[in-house]
Amino acid sequence: MSAVVVHGHFYQPPREEPWLEEVLREPSAAPDHDWNERITRECYAPLAAARVLDAGGRVREVLNAYAWCSFDVGPTLLGWLDRHAPDVVAAMVAGDQASAARLGHGNAIAMPYHHIILPLASDRDKRTEVRWGIRDFTQRFGRAPEGMWLPETAVDGATLQVLAEEGIRFTILAPPQVPELPEHGGVGRWSGAGGASLTIFTYDGALAHDVAFGTLMQDAERWAARLLSRRGGVTALATDGETFGHHHRFGDLALAAVLDRVRADDPRRLTNFAALLPRADRAPTVGIVEPSAWSCTHGVERWRMDCGCRFETTTHQAWRTPLRVGLEVVAQGIHAVVEREWPADAGDPWIARDAAGPDLEGMTGLEASARTLLEAERHALAMFTSCAWFFDDIGRIEPRLVLRHAARALEFLPVLEAEALETTLLGALRQAESNDPAKGTGERIWERDVVPGAEGPARLAAGLAALRELDPALLMELDLPSHTWSITPEAIVTIHRRTGRRRTFHATPVVSGVVASRIHVRPLEGGASQVIVLGDLPAPIRARLQARAVPLVLAATLPVQDGERLRQGLLSAGAARDAALASAWATLAREGLERAHPMLHGVLDLWALEGLAVPAATRALAFRLLRHAPPSTVREALAERFGLVLPAA
Repeated sequence: MSAVVVHGHFYQPPREEPWLEEVLREPSAAPDHDWNERITRECYAPLAAARVLDAGGRVREVLNAYAWCSFDVGPTLLGWLDRHAPDVVAAMVAGDQASAARLGHGNAIAMPYHHIILPLASDRDKRTEVRWGIRDFTQRFGRAPEGMWLPETAVDGATLQVLAEEGIRFTILAPPQVPELPEHGGVGRWSGAGGASLTIFTYDGALAHDVAFGTLMQDAERWAARLLSRRGGVTALATDGETFGHHHRFGDLALAAVLDRVRADDPRRLTNFAALLPRADRAPTVGIVEPSAWSCTHGVERWRMDCGCRFETTTHQAWRTPLRVGLEVVAQGIHAVVEREWPADAGDPWIARDAAGPDLEGMTGLEASARTLLEAERHALAMFTSCAWFFDDIGRIEPRLVLRHAARALEFLPVLEAEALETTLLGALRQAESNDPAKGTGERIWERDVVPGAEGPARLAAGLAALRELDPALLMELDLPSHTWSITPEAIVTIHRRTGRRRTFHATPVVSGVVASRIHVRPLEGGASQVIVLGDLPAPIRARLQARAVPLVLAATLPVQDGERLRQGLLSAGAARDAALASAWATLAREGLERAHPMLHGVLDLWALEGLAVPAATRALAFRLLRHAPPSTVREALAERFGLVLPAA
């Protein structure tokens, strides 16, 4: 009997900005806040309850696809899911446990912690990434991983040597990466130095292509027939997990139908790679094409040069080389500082880095200076997340993500070294030109889209001040991944969780409606003061302000009949806001600006708390209604918030 394995590689880059570790709004992911949120809705969550439909479109069964598919999940994605979709993580763990009960081996396999191209990394960084990945997997799934997925299946002999030495028993490669592909399902044994060895599974390349890029997702019966066509050996399919619902709409339904069809043929055929390891004892020895990857026909050049791998044929990727070279210089500089500054009584810094883990929880006894250096190393590894080079342009989201980690890493170095490394990096980024002239060079992207993120602690202090101003009890409800804080009447102190680094601010909220529309923030250790507006406060703080402010604003502005419709669920949030604004304008007409302006500011607070711009039509109406009001500080404050320049009289 032949075996069937369907493997999904689930991954997103670490989208959190590294100062407050929140995912910023990504407009290209609309209507969702960001791409993690959108893909979870389209793919990760539906696969946890994949519907099997009958011929009439009725649901006749619901499957946890993670119980029937081999899968790996990037640890940084799992960290985001922990906070935003814990039910999905629970389904993944439950799926692994169910498959272990059925097959003797769980479906889940590990992945290096960051999605970096391991053949381009030093041996030391390879080992840290693999060890952190194993550590995260073991903590999450309650067992040691048997297999490990390589990011982009990028491989060389040194990478396989590290995997074998760290106890990994198998990995999965694309067929072209194994020059003499074994028959009967492409299972082989690789041998390295010192007796190290592991099993290499390959997948059916034509089948994977037709699922990911062809028409099989529209014909589940034909897809299932392809999986079941071989008698003897292994038929394996491996593709991005996002294929099943994100890349292909309703892909979760297609996968559920295929899994159901294969199970109906013989449930013993649907298995995972770990359960096939006994067959590998008789597998022939194989070599690999090195370096190589499943998404680049030029080895691993896609992640360091303009090799021709791209999506749009009219674009160039000459920016890839200066981006990598600049970041490699920064990484080398960070490593040099760590070796020079590492406390003599703290042991070997690289052993400590491996033991500490990405959250430094494995080395709680280290002094602050050592933890600060390890934090720089944490960001130095994240700087090489593969997505930054994969796509066509340096002006996309992904290069900004790695550049932010570079900026954050530099903050943990002595000033002179940080300034020198930043100068070198900017020199390289100056040579990295976007295909879009409006986006400019990498240097311009750094100045425009990266450096402002360093205001994170000031934004946090402003948000804490806004919460305290509205209701101090709201501070008790707040829990952030990156910081704790201390508040006195005179100052707000932000405290970085992993390093203990403290920043002290004086913050003065300015309230015109219900919440602070702006907060004046002054760092007490020195530095420029700034004004933080409501819409720029950290998202978790805005959410708590919004939960408290919306009822207050609507209670003060909505007409009685609209308030009743809202309580009955007959009025949407947007319609309620529009009704509140109409009521405020009516108050302006009846009673004048002094009575209406708190109501208008309150409605403007609602837009800002949702991160929404005031609609153009609303701004035009505000101009017509406010232009005739007598000049006053109240009128000017409203004009500023609506974005108006009113005539003097």
